[in-house]
Amino acid sequence: MTADAVFADDSLGWIVEIALAGDRVVALDAMLEPSVHVVDLETPGRLGSYGRQGDGPGEFKDPEQVVIGAAESPDEVWILDGIHQRLTRLSLPEIEAGAEVNPETVPLNGPIAGALVRAADGTWFAGGWITEGRIGRYHADRSYDRTILGFPPDVAEAPGTTLPQAYESWVVADPEGERLAAATLLGGLLEIFDHDGVPIARAAVPDPFRPAWAQGQSRNGRGVMAISPETRYGFTDLAATRRYLYGVFSGRRVDEDGPVWASPEVQVYTWDGAYVKTLRLDRAAEAIAIDASDTWLYASGLEPTPWIGRFRLPDLTQ
Repeated sequence: MTADAVFADDSLGWIVEIALAGDRVVALDAMLEPSVHVVDLETPGRLGSYGRQGDGPGEFKDPEQVVIGAAESPDEVWILDGIHQRLTRLSLPEIEAGAEVNPETVPLNGPIAGALVRAADGTWFAGGWITEGRIGRYHADRSYDRTILGFPPDVAEAPGTTLPQAYESWVVADPEGERLAAATLLGGLLEIFDHDGVPIARAAVPDPFRPAWAQGQSRNGRGVMAISPETRYGFTDLAATRRYLYGVFSGRRVDEDGPVWASPEVQVYTWDGAYVKTLRLDRAAEAIAIDASDTWLYASGLEPTPWIGRFRLPDLTQ
């Protein structure tokens, strides 16, 4: 698949996540400042940027997830800062107008969240280093509820944060239903379940490998995951529409040269776990987003110049 439109600029830095807000792409830069870019790919061009590195309100140390506002507030976004474990709410019109932005910054209480999604009913779900599992559930006010998805039943116990690190997962929600999907960063594992964590299906992944690791130990003696020669990247991003799940799949070892988490391969599945097909982009992508009609795939990557692009999807029913 060849990109229909591309915005490339060194000032984008390292775009680690993107999301769609109407006809705009909201992109997070984890390396440079400003940290949040709003891009129009019709032009293509940048509509505005916001953010700086720091610890104060509205500042970022590790911006890693963008969540679009609810149906009644489509012009706002929530940015998850991984190191601070807090959410910052931003107004896209203010960013585009270059106005003075006074964002609301609130803590995200609970386990260490990486991936984050808000379901249609207002409930939040997070992947990351979740206590005793892979996916945590949060109330509408963002207070932590409980872990809803544990580790596979045949996985042996390991000390400390070993298993949460090894099974770190992306999580997405069905825009119109009560289903969730989780894809493992260091494994070929994609699972579908309901809001209580009840399993619905395990996707028919073409390369269904389990995370591989060596047992490590932190400086204070706590058990942690260590990279082994067999450790590979699996799903490095996950996106969802009403009809399909889309996952960037690497399959490469973490000790290989280059950005091995980026891949031109995007695998497509139904919400019942059936494998549909694998799409190949003309460049390696790190993050993806899909429009609601399954017409356009939006992606970002690092090479040869930091870029955000748009690709027309083929008819997935054929």
